[in-house]
Amino acid sequence: VPPDPSNPWLSDDTTFWELEASKEPSQQRVKRWGFGMDEALKDPVGREQFLKFLESEFSSENLRFWLAVEDLKKRPIREVPSRVQEIWQEFLAPGAPSAINLDSKSYDKTTHNVKEPGRYTFEDAQEHIYKLMKSDSYPRFIRSSAYQELLQAKKKSGNSMDRRTSFEKIAQNMRSHERLLHALLSPRAFV
Repeated sequence: VPPDPSNPWLSDDTTFWELEASKEPSQQRVKRWGFGMDEALKDPVGREQFLKFLESEFSSENLRFWLAVEDLKKRPIREVPSRVQEIWQEFLAPGAPSAINLDSKSYDKTTHNVKEPGRYTFEDAQEHIYKLMKSDSYPRFIRSSAYQELLQAKKKSGNSMDRRTSFEKIAQNMRSHERLLHALLSPRAFV
């Protein structure tokens, strides 16, 4: 049995987080989403749960815009101009199907930036939407029954898993000690 990965908060070993990246989140992972919006956004399942919650409230456009802009920043440069236009048409153009609400300063700056599209065309708009989600949508998500029920379900399944894991560790330690004692007490140890 391989050793448990190190605590990534105390070491540079990120194996723990990589192991945690499965589709079925642990209690610890779900709890981490409650630490801050960034924790929910960087976890694929947390992001998916946040989006589902927003869709249930018919307010997913802000997160979808934010995700589209994050994706834009990673696109090859040749794709950027067309992707900027797609994002503009979807979220900001007059009559956009998924219109987001921006303050006039962010909207004006973004309108100007669209004329010379780049990866950071929507920087001001994205920052405005991020702050809006952080102060409004995210707290509602964390207080929602959907998040609370998921957290409770993970606590219940996590407790039985913790007990089993603890038992397995005790049994493993006992086997290790037994082998050590056997080696120490064998007749060859005294030769």
